[in-house]
Amino acid sequence: MREIAERCGVQPAALYYYFPSKAGILEAICYFAITQFVEHLAAIQAAPIPVEEKVRQAVRAHLEPLLENRFYVHAFLFQRSELPAAMRRPLDRLARNYEDLWHALLVEGQTLGVIASDIDRKITVLAVLGMCNAVARWSSVAADVGLDAVAATFTRMIVSGLFTASPGLAKPELKLVSKL
Repeated sequence: MREIAERCGVQPAALYYYFPSKAGILEAICYFAITQFVEHLAAIQAAPIPVEEKVRQAVRAHLEPLLENRFYVHAFLFQRSELPAAMRRPLDRLARNYEDLWHALLVEGQTLGVIASDIDRKITVLAVLGMCNAVARWSSVAADVGLDAVAATFTRMIVSGLFTASPGLAKPELKLVSKL
């Protein structure tokens, strides 16, 4: 509470003028974080740009707050589970909305034929978000390397994979998932 009050430039007791409880503060912090993610991805999804560019921008937009607003994102990712269910449910719905926007991006790419039609979209969305969210647990590595380098590396792995040519691995049989 002292740290939050210090960041706001007020005494800790003054926070209770605006919020009824510590849970109310955590809820507001989490709501701010997820709303930013949803709004940025919705704008990218709606932009009249190629799907590959949307993916690049979406990855960068996801990583940027992880590096520059860690406080909010860390609270959303790792502390929202401490909220009472009634406070957590709307936040979880927003998180699902965010996943749905990623899903729509994959559907668009598959429809246009620029994303492989045989990938499982649910697994892909969870893998991309898991990879990006892991940055929140990195100590100073991401900050030392920088947002642009992390975003470029992640995007390259997502768009092109790791190998320069097919390594001859057997392709697992995949099923299409139509909904998250």
